[in-house]
Amino acid sequence: MTDTAPTRTVLLREIAHARSGEKGNSSMVSVIAFDEADYPLLLEQVTVEAVRSVFGPITKGSITRYEVPSIGALNFVLDEVLEGGRSRTLAFEESGKALSSLMLTLPLRLPSGHRRAAAQAPRPASPQGEGKSIRLGSATAWSRDRFEPAADLLDRGDLDYLCFETMSEVTMSAAQASRLENDATPLYDPYLVARMEPILRQAKAQGVRIITNQGWLDPVGAARRLVELAGELGIEDLRVAAVDGGILTDRITELGVNFLENGRPVAERQDAVVSAEAYMGAAGIVEALAHGADVVVTTRVADACLYLGPMAHEFGWSLEDHERMARGMIIGHIMECGAQVCGGYFADPGYKDVPRLAEVGNPIAEVSEGRVILSKLPGSGGLLTPATCKEQLLYEVGNPAEYLCPDCVTDLTRVRFEQVGQDEVEILIEPGSGRPKPPTLKVLVGLREGFMTEEMVIFAGPGALARARATEELLKERFRRIELRAEEIRFDYLGINAVHREASPPMEHEPYEVILRIGLKTSSRAEADKLRREVDPLAVNGLAGTGKWATSSLGSRVRPVVGLNSCLVPRELVPTRVVLTEALAKEAT
Repeated sequence: MTDTAPTRTVLLREIAHARSGEKGNSSMVSVIAFDEADYPLLLEQVTVEAVRSVFGPITKGSITRYEVPSIGALNFVLDEVLEGGRSRTLAFEESGKALSSLMLTLPLRLPSGHRRAAAQAPRPASPQGEGKSIRLGSATAWSRDRFEPAADLLDRGDLDYLCFETMSEVTMSAAQASRLENDATPLYDPYLVARMEPILRQAKAQGVRIITNQGWLDPVGAARRLVELAGELGIEDLRVAAVDGGILTDRITELGVNFLENGRPVAERQDAVVSAEAYMGAAGIVEALAHGADVVVTTRVADACLYLGPMAHEFGWSLEDHERMARGMIIGHIMECGAQVCGGYFADPGYKDVPRLAEVGNPIAEVSEGRVILSKLPGSGGLLTPATCKEQLLYEVGNPAEYLCPDCVTDLTRVRFEQVGQDEVEILIEPGSGRPKPPTLKVLVGLREGFMTEEMVIFAGPGALARARATEELLKERFRRIELRAEEIRFDYLGINAVHREASPPMEHEPYEVILRIGLKTSSRAEADKLRREVDPLAVNGLAGTGKWATSSLGSRVRPVVGLNSCLVPRELVPTRVVLTEALAKEAT
């Protein structure tokens, strides 16, 4: 675009869509052209400097841009943007998932006559070729995902495998925090039985094998519970396997490794360690399937390995064949977040319309050696297009050309997508997408880090913001008088600056209603409890018209903090163990 050509200024939202997520204290934000012909505009104008001008007040570290021309996209990694990371931040929006909407406020200059190209018609799918194909369905994307898709996929998906992904980083932090509150809390997914009971008999009858990482920190215990459940349901000969070996809690401080976040030895935090889990690869799943398991329950494995494992087993792939490992990881990465690739976490009215989102379907991958087709159940809501696939391809990825996985290093810049039918997309993977696996495995270490709590105070009508601000000052004075010892205090104004924090734009008008949110982090529960003891009395000694949040809840809102750090451990120190039904039965007796 020449400097003399007439232009108009628009927001990035007019020519691109975005998705964001998080890893640790960093957020990954992808920017994807609606029309790949506009990719040069993104290259020219969506620079690191331009992004810093939008995110600057909340980004304390570096910003790195990665180019993905194969899909007309850029991928940004913003370091130190989440105030310590999702497991320990006091920010109201903790996940980084809302930062994509901030990215879309970036202004761009477009040629005055710029028009977006019309959507292209679907093209025929590539020939399948000879040989077998398998169908894998994605039942869940995280522990608290919807329950209905599993049964729908079993009923109508003509599946060979049904996969359950449940182990996000924050899920495990929350589980550890619950465990600190109540040591009777099971170490596997509390929804294990609720998810499996409605489908287990049907899956066995249809020959659909289940792969799930609901074993969390106790896959053997989870597998044993499923054996018991099969007995309760009268299911005969259900073979269950547990994949174990990656739990390093008892020895992580003895391995001489350092935290990636600060370079300090893990051993220095020995007294604070409550968990350590390695991201394992697909080997245990492959072994369990080779032993005839109907259900495979794993500890933490890389999410995509829930899909790579069945593919490697069915097609006889060597785990040392990094090209095929990369192929399986790409397919698994697209599938692992369930409905996200079918229009979930995608809709933006007027820009990205998604039909019948309340009935959104979950994806099915039909995989052969020569072709991969993604689809969803006929008649289900949502949509499956190259655009939904592009967002998922870059979701929570750092450098797309060097996506580190336990079984290989994958180059996601060699992936393209083609619409081949309504809600059918072919994944096209170029040769050279895989490199040999790294010598280390990533380990998440949970650390006991005190307590946090929050309260909210509500205002509406004339002067709502002024009364909220006066309440903030009132609370600060009362905190000073009671000598509150807080490691961190945060005041947010919901509807004004709670989501994008200090990067929020200035208000253009006085708000009609405001919620003042107070977050607190302390080293002891007793100090954290002081917050509610100062906020609740505002009902009778605060500002006029002070409304209160959840006063009928009598229990404490204080919760333990389990912060997550990471380190790299030589893979030979993380053995894989597979425990089969027969061994589980012996253990039970």
